[in-house]
Amino acid sequence: MNFASVITGQLSNLFQRRGELEPKELIKALEREVAKQKNKENLVPNSYTIYLCEEDCHRLSAARLIKALHEAVERKVIREDCFMDGKLSIKLKKMTAGEDAIVIVTSYAEDAEQEEDTINLENDVLSHTLIANANSNDDDKTIIANKAKIVETMRTATPRKVEYNLAVLTDFKSAELVFGEKQIYLGRKETNDFVLGDESASRIHAYIAYERHRHIIYDAGSLNGTFVNKKPISRHELRDGDKILIGRTTLTYKVL
Repeated sequence: MNFASVITGQLSNLFQRRGELEPKELIKALEREVAKQKNKENLVPNSYTIYLCEEDCHRLSAARLIKALHEAVERKVIREDCFMDGKLSIKLKKMTAGEDAIVIVTSYAEDAEQEEDTINLENDVLSHTLIANANSNDDDKTIIANKAKIVETMRTATPRKVEYNLAVLTDFKSAELVFGEKQIYLGRKETNDFVLGDESASRIHAYIAYERHRHIIYDAGSLNGTFVNKKPISRHELRDGDKILIGRTTLTYKVL
């Protein structure tokens, strides 16, 4: 059974609009909702449906804003030191006619309906291409396009998953690495995501995974150990501002 069908959505953060809704106002409203929904187990919902008036819904339903909303929720989860289970889903929907407010409906869902987060060249091109009736006669001035032939001759690319920027690692030399949900590796080996020019660091010293929408740092069996805020760790849930000591190198973890 889908858990989302058991738990009713919670209506919250209802307020009157004053003029055109700005993207930053929508982001702030969603961030407040994440903090408000944190329960005693430090868990927050993973499904957010934002109802807007028709004008704002059409104006704000852009891939760039959906990406910004997604990043805002993920970053807020880390700042609030809480967790989220399942995929994050954020959807913008049109409010019932006559309404002039914002409503955010939240729920916990085992398999939240994910917004489209890939770029597909075939769909993008064909959506703007007229596909006419193949039986049109010669006198018909309608442009005829054969979808199969178009796809065959296109320089198609593998759908590209959207990458979210959630946090950054920096050292005292101003080297930095911005990262999101991808697992990253730290150490002296040149193939690491963050390469350390420190002889006291192991070749693969530590790695940071993304679990329950949090960054978790693991020691990778290093010789000299990994420390966070001066304490030795084998596993640690990173928090904004944490100091990571690898060999003689101190890295700072910051949420963007």
